[in-house]
Amino acid sequence: MTLRSETDIQPVLRAALALVEAGGLRGLSLRPLAERMGTTVSALSHRFGLKDELLTAVIDAAREADGALLDGWLKRIEALAPVDGALLAELADLVLDEMAGPYAALNRFYCELMQGAPTRPEIVVPFAAWRARRLAFWRAAAMTRQHSELGADLGDILHAFSADEVAHGLAIGDLSAYRWLRRLGLRRLCGAVVPAPGANDLAQFAVCHAALGALMDGPDGYQPAPLTDWQARVAGHISTLIIAEGADAVTHRAIAARAGVASSTLAYHFPRQEDLLQAGLEAIIARLHGRVYRPEGVDLDAEDLSSVEIARATFAVSLAVGRAPGLKACAADMRRRRGENYMIILNRQAPGEPVFDLLSGQALSITGIGQIMLDGLLEGGPGTIDRTLVDKLQAVALTAH
Repeated sequence: MTLRSETDIQPVLRAALALVEAGGLRGLSLRPLAERMGTTVSALSHRFGLKDELLTAVIDAAREADGALLDGWLKRIEALAPVDGALLAELADLVLDEMAGPYAALNRFYCELMQGAPTRPEIVVPFAAWRARRLAFWRAAAMTRQHSELGADLGDILHAFSADEVAHGLAIGDLSAYRWLRRLGLRRLCGAVVPAPGANDLAQFAVCHAALGALMDGPDGYQPAPLTDWQARVAGHISTLIIAEGADAVTHRAIAARAGVASSTLAYHFPRQEDLLQAGLEAIIARLHGRVYRPEGVDLDAEDLSSVEIARATFAVSLAVGRAPGLKACAADMRRRRGENYMIILNRQAPGEPVFDLLSGQALSITGIGQIMLDGLLEGGPGTIDRTLVDKLQAVALTAH
């Protein structure tokens, strides 16, 4: 294999990002990449190595491009230091806005890698380096905070919060109500998780919370297609695979094997891969309506056991919006629902009168879900989910209150 220069990898990175945007990680293979670049597989392999070596090179190049963006932002943030919580929240919001805007393709690749890492060992090491680069940025940005009860943990908290928000920014970042919600959550994390008496951010939260929910009733609201009992049973297998490995893992062969049905029968009911994905995503949405949208009576142990599934499911739906725009209203509705059950759990653990409001619950829930995705968990239980950051946020909030 010949030595490659930094300029050699840039056309490969651009082609790779386009393939991932169109078809997820599954679309990123040697032949489509060579075809997109107008070259041959043998020429590509000669210059960059076999598939895993090429994938590592592409991830490394993406990390460098992302690092340049983050370095630029860190210089601006440090030039303003020391900053208070309100300003740090505004700056963090601008970073996330740019990630979902001009750098959307790069961040979609990051999110696809984050979702796929638990079942794709070949991407674990290069993705871990990219993840560590982002963590270093958020830690450095948080150090400019003039004073925070969270201390050094604030950077880790912003990193976890941003991991989940990047995916939703890609899906619904053009909605002003969503961006408003995100900003309010960042203000809580960078300031006071439990607001001081007289604070008006909960009223603001209620306004944009309702605005996102209204999308479900509008002309572009989510309308699931009816399924037969047979299709619904198969859809359950599809949803399980999406949660575990991401949408790009869904193929007729994989689903036929999981469901124990003939491939020809499956193809009759779901002719295209898009039909499989739609059915699986609808099954996920139906399950989340039962779990995320429960009113009172949340069981803490049951929530622990389902946290990973809920995290990966909502993350998968938000990523799917790029290839299935009809899910946008549903992704927005799921995003606004974050923390409704968690607020009940938090207040159950707190002594005395309820301390946490809906905005507190949402900010802490998003942080916890982001940490689950960053940790690469597939199956969770009380002993496998790292709640350190959320526990620290909760403890600081209760102490301040």
